[in-house]
Amino acid sequence: MTFGIGLVIVAAILQGTFLLPMARMRDWKWEHVWLVFSLAGMIIFNWILTFISLPRPSVLYAAVPGRELTILAGFGLAWGCGAVLFGLGMDMLGLTLGYPLIMGLNASMGTFVPLLWLYGHSMFAGRRLLITVGTLVAIAGISACSIAGARRESAAHRTRSVSNSRFVPGLLIAVASGFLSCLPNIGLTFGTNTLRAAENLGISPAFASNAVWFIFFSFGAVVNLAYCFWLMMRNHNARALFARAQAGNWGWGLLMGAMWIGSFYLYGIGTAHIGPAGGTIGWPILITLSIGAGVLCGLGNGEWRDAPANAKALLWGGLALILLAVLIIPLGS
Repeated sequence: MTFGIGLVIVAAILQGTFLLPMARMRDWKWEHVWLVFSLAGMIIFNWILTFISLPRPSVLYAAVPGRELTILAGFGLAWGCGAVLFGLGMDMLGLTLGYPLIMGLNASMGTFVPLLWLYGHSMFAGRRLLITVGTLVAIAGISACSIAGARRESAAHRTRSVSNSRFVPGLLIAVASGFLSCLPNIGLTFGTNTLRAAENLGISPAFASNAVWFIFFSFGAVVNLAYCFWLMMRNHNARALFARAQAGNWGWGLLMGAMWIGSFYLYGIGTAHIGPAGGTIGWPILITLSIGAGVLCGLGNGEWRDAPANAKALLWGGLALILLAVLIIPLGS
């Protein structure tokens, strides 16, 4: 179990810091950065890791009911929309505000929905009532962070990362992304036949979740790549993607993709080592630590340097509530 939690911690650090290479990219618009990241993380590295860990994927998926594969594909497409919104929300709100908002909702819904599916109304009785309490605490924390962001915008000195006209749209985008971003953990709950088919072929439980990730992120890539291509066609800037001067950007984009997909694969292995409650225990740990890493990176970049003291205090209070929520929720499982 200790080894599994250790892997989840490493996954959380990767999840919270994978956006840092974006700061090294020069002369690229958001659509260029997100396209390379999506291509690397959702297609290239995702497929490589899948075919390494799943030696006979065609045999595996042939043993899974078509209805379940369709559901996972649909979840993947919906998650892909959430991933696009995640990128846009982070670009508009910055790491310090955008990351805890999105990931706080992610943690709450990613734990709440699977347990509601598994236990129905009985989850509101006894200890499972803590799940509802934790979700309400998370919503309170998210609201506090939102108010803190609004106060920062009303101050005379605004940070360079968020303009007044982008705050409200960015906030709405972040909320939508938070709900959609929890779908990978929900997908593991719905993908029981896929996981069982992998184990029946002799695949270790530590790698069985890769069968779900492959479908999920491959279909998610369709949305992300299509949106980025559409933006480049609309803005007439597709040539910048292949300019010699920006060759180094591809390296940073590949690193982003490797860090991001690596966090999910390590999370899957870690939860398998934790045991039957791996998803319930691991998901809050993953999100809690990734929120901490993301916020520290944002503060380190000076995103809230000029914010008023009351906005900073409210931000820290909201973050504390979000972290408290993702620690309360597993207690109800």
